[in-house]
Amino acid sequence: MAPQSVTAAPQIAALFSTGAVAYQTRETISADALLPQERQFLSGAVPKRIHEFAGGRACARAALADLGYPGAALPMNADRTPLWPPGATGSITHTDTFCAAVVAPTRQIRAVGLDAEPAHSVKPELWRRICTPEELAILAAQDQQSALSAATLIFSAKEAFYKCQYALTREWLGFADIRVTLDANRFTVEATRSLQIAGLVPGPWRGSHRREAQFVITGICII
Repeated sequence: MAPQSVTAAPQIAALFSTGAVAYQTRETISADALLPQERQFLSGAVPKRIHEFAGGRACARAALADLGYPGAALPMNADRTPLWPPGATGSITHTDTFCAAVVAPTRQIRAVGLDAEPAHSVKPELWRRICTPEELAILAAQDQQSALSAATLIFSAKEAFYKCQYALTREWLGFADIRVTLDANRFTVEATRSLQIAGLVPGPWRGSHRREAQFVITGICII
């Protein structure tokens, strides 16, 4: 059974295609919520890592239960990504005070990517590490608050896309390998070099974003 603080998040599921299920929590989840198959991966972990890991697993397990996987454990792959049950795919995100997970049946959605960031958290000193020249030009044309908001969304969208494509390709990407264009509630990702994911699903790739309390949340899926 999921902790009471883990609640359904239909507004996050709506960022994805039909079939996705999402749960979230804003509370600290203790290691007691973990299954034995999951605790083995936390040997020597600091409390912050333990709470993030437990929160992510609790949200993911609640979502998996809705899809017909009650009590499913989520161990880790060798690359430290979650090992989802056969027939399911998912993505987990967490910040200091927020954690969420989305899962979907692979017969409907092949891969998902979810990310959440504190709003306006990507400061100007980070922009050149994260943004392409085209993205930097867009930020430079905006006022400070708008640029901070856009930079955080660009970062989050790239993180979400990375998770999504990695589930299918296991290809590492750098921030400069993709370019993000923002719309009111949507974003578009284009490759700036040849990507393996383009051989499976040609780009550009489109996702959605929303503002929730003090966070921005981005989601993208490949069907």
